[in-house]
Amino acid sequence: MDKNNNKRKNIITEAELAKYWQMSERTLQKWRSLGTGPVYIKIGGKVRYTKKAIRTYENNRKFISSSERYAEKGGKK
Repeated sequence: MDKNNNKRKNIITEAELAKYWQMSERTLQKWRSLGTGPVYIKIGGKVRYTKKAIRTYENNRKFISSSERYAEKGGKK
């Protein structure tokens, strides 16, 4: 297997990520415009995500309880 094929396996499209996360592509587009979604690559007008960026985003979205997120935003328990 050559290096280019291996690199392509580590990059997925917007449609593939939307399907994986069971959400619309439009949601991913909105997140990009707000700067709240996973880090992405844009080349020639096409958006791609690395699997590493997706894992990082998922790991940063882990919570123990629903109040944890509220507390992170300055709320009081």
